[in-house]
Amino acid sequence: MPLPVDAHPPESVRPGTLTVPEDAVGVHVTKSPTPVTSDSSDGEATAATPPPAPSAPVDVAAAATSAASGKADEVRELEMQAPPRCQLEDFTPFARCHLWKLMMSFYDRQGVESWAQGIVPHFITSNTFIAKRYSNVLRAYFRDAMRPGSASPVDPSQPFYIVELGAGSGKFSFYFLKALAQMESVLDFPLSNIRYIMTDFTEQNFNFWKTHPALAPFVKRGIVDFAIFDATTDTELRLYSSGQVIRPGELANPLGLMANYLFDTLYHDLFQVDGGVLKEGLVSVGSKRAEEPDPLDPEIIKRLNNIFKYEQIDETYYGETRPHCNNILKWYHEYFDPASSGATILVPIGAISAIERLAALSKNGLVALSGDKGNNNPDHFRGVSDPHIAVHGSFSVMVNYHAIGVYFASRGGFALHSPQEEASLKVSAFVLPANAVGENEMVSSAMTEVYGDGLDRTCAKRSLQFPHLTTAFEDDIVSFGPNDFFVMQKSTKEDAEAPSLKAVLALMKLSGWDPDVFYKFRDVLLDQSPTAAAKLKQDVMYGIPLVWKNYYALDKEKDVAFEIGRLYYGLHEYDSALAYYTLSAQEMGKHHVTSHNMGLCHYSKKQLELSATCFEEAYALNRSYQKAATWLQRVRKELGIVQVDGTTTPAQTTITGLNGDHQSGNLGAQQVSLSMPDHGNDKTSAHGPPQ
Repeated sequence: MPLPVDAHPPESVRPGTLTVPEDAVGVHVTKSPTPVTSDSSDGEATAATPPPAPSAPVDVAAAATSAASGKADEVRELEMQAPPRCQLEDFTPFARCHLWKLMMSFYDRQGVESWAQGIVPHFITSNTFIAKRYSNVLRAYFRDAMRPGSASPVDPSQPFYIVELGAGSGKFSFYFLKALAQMESVLDFPLSNIRYIMTDFTEQNFNFWKTHPALAPFVKRGIVDFAIFDATTDTELRLYSSGQVIRPGELANPLGLMANYLFDTLYHDLFQVDGGVLKEGLVSVGSKRAEEPDPLDPEIIKRLNNIFKYEQIDETYYGETRPHCNNILKWYHEYFDPASSGATILVPIGAISAIERLAALSKNGLVALSGDKGNNNPDHFRGVSDPHIAVHGSFSVMVNYHAIGVYFASRGGFALHSPQEEASLKVSAFVLPANAVGENEMVSSAMTEVYGDGLDRTCAKRSLQFPHLTTAFEDDIVSFGPNDFFVMQKSTKEDAEAPSLKAVLALMKLSGWDPDVFYKFRDVLLDQSPTAAAKLKQDVMYGIPLVWKNYYALDKEKDVAFEIGRLYYGLHEYDSALAYYTLSAQEMGKHHVTSHNMGLCHYSKKQLELSATCFEEAYALNRSYQKAATWLQRVRKELGIVQVDGTTTPAQTTITGLNGDHQSGNLGAQQVSLSMPDHGNDKTSAHGPPQ
């Protein structure tokens, strides 16, 4: 068990950390860590100190008195010089510290706006490509599970529940469900018996899903349900639509689990192996401000000032009721021997606890897919240091997928990891077969097969019972997976000066016609499609409707329908352009540029009355929008030179409010371009600048 805090010597505090002496009574401002300026020969960081003064004989008694006085003066001087630090919490085990309360507060207060406003990055785990790859892996699992003698048999007459932890915006859920629906005819398990449960701990996200039109068809079919579920504490699922309550041991089939960009936000334990000694990390959470009136204000995350220290523990840290978690510690304690440089290890105990509680719902095991920023190679943990905390609106840490794999292996299951080291997104699959042991039980082999190099061999051996799953993971995740796709689209956008239309179409096709990919490369499509060869134009025309079928309303800064309308206009498909401009107005609200472009479509179709109506609306929405005013004059002039009751009526129209002047409808020599509709730069007030 952990030693009491006051039993540790001062050197247990992280090297380079300034501590206030015990006799410094009345010190109200906690000191920030001392700057580290150099490394000592043994590799430990050392604080900057002035060179020693020349020695001289001193009176011992006077020196003692002077030292006591000098100590107090030093404390006062440090108090004056050090930047302020508000201590929000004294040293606490990392998994129970105040940081995780700030995390919950951030997502609870922000809700779906975290994704809608781009505060939290999400494209890498919320696109059509990753959803298709995940669905392929699940399909392969069904093939294995339906085989005679399967290690995880499924009953097609009973529901198969898939729980998505931390569904967030619901965008991945939508794409995954669409991918499953598209392969319904070849699924070995009936789609009608799949129950996809979107969960999150905050009611804001829950309310967003319930009313989202893209999810409605799946809700109507009974495939989708929702639940407020706190992954850190809850033990049962209370489903919203069906009213069903799922308790431990009630599910006949294995449980499916999806978790993307979640495990890095659940609480973690922090450990070090230093000189063969196993230690627990504790943290004093603080802020760079002197005071924090609201300790749960998520803005504190941007000004964190934390201090770490480490205390010796043993391999039974998690107690007798959690032997598999203790096996994780034993694995690392043995792997990083005393002669090594030591290691700093984050154990995603929040994720493991959630897996434990969800796995308990089923009598026949679990299959999980998770993508996050993380590591699955224990050699990356070498070195003794404090954990890196990445701040991006909220904060996150690196997920130790290797530790989760040890946990599954300890229970008789296995893990599939991608060997790619350089990756923004690591995706792993985990399986607990039907004969897996409970979280409180030990495997008969007592873990001897999974220590050291035996872990990889054991996982490989056990995975042979799931040949289709293993092959699909290799094909869809390892060979060219979600991280590779993310890198490709990002590189095409940022590294290529002018990608060709062919390249962009190939990328969009690879993505599965993802709307975000379309939006990123809309300028290439708009610039090159009108002059492309006929066959290439036909390919563009084929893909546009597929992009819209994948549209999921979320980002208020991306008017996808408007951009599709512009593309159709450039291809002289005016009816289609009008249809998407209408959708834009419905989705994003009326805007003068949208109305103006609709006017151009009607004009191109020689529908002058409708054209005039649209230009009038554009001008009414923005009286300073000169383009609409100019076009309105032109159309009114043309409308005036028509046959009315057999006579010709000249145009005599006047528009008021143009730059404060009255202007005649006679355009004179003024020229108006019909080449393309307005590109939308004037839409910033409503939809933000193009991205």
